[in-house]
Amino acid sequence: MRISARTLGVMAAAGLMLCSASAFAQGTPGVYYADPGYINGSAILNVQVSASVGGRCGFDAGGVPSGTYDQRNFDVTGFTHNVAFKLDCTGPSRVAVVSTNGGLKTGGTVPAGYATLAPYNVTLDLDGVGGSNPDATQTCAVADLSASAASPCTFRGPASTTVGLRLALPATAAQTSYLRAVAPIYNPAANGGNYLVSGEYADTLTVTVSVAP
Repeated sequence: MRISARTLGVMAAAGLMLCSASAFAQGTPGVYYADPGYINGSAILNVQVSASVGGRCGFDAGGVPSGTYDQRNFDVTGFTHNVAFKLDCTGPSRVAVVSTNGGLKTGGTVPAGYATLAPYNVTLDLDGVGGSNPDATQTCAVADLSASAASPCTFRGPASTTVGLRLALPATAAQTSYLRAVAPIYNPAANGGNYLVSGEYADTLTVTVSVAP
């Protein structure tokens, strides 16, 4: 199982507004009066400055979800594998996952009574500043995380302001979140009576994060 990651971030922005006062005020023709803003030969320029900083959200540079996991004979043993990652979000965020194959898949033809796709489950555990651990969690069948899923999981990505598991708290490098992949021992009876053909099975999970309202 391979896991990769992308980030959807929001850039900070700042604005500057300037205004000024005239150096002199003119009265009757030929007669000039000192402007209150003109003192000792120097003009006072009044400058109004305003600025704002937008929220940011992404993976912390030291905690991007990545890696490869390999389990021999997973149909007999099953497996549980955690991938830790850290968010860097100044406010609420959403994290989402997409599965390339919708299961652990091998190539080749499918003989009668056999299958080339094995199911497993994916759990997101998200941790935020000052909360419990996890502060948001959900589990979905990997089949519902594929791009073509008929009934997609609520955190099937890519992440956006409305798509993904929502973490209501900010998050920094001090908090650790997890993606967990769990494959049970393969049971043919629970999978249409089909046995898995021998081969190398793989899937890729892509994790994305976005700011959330």
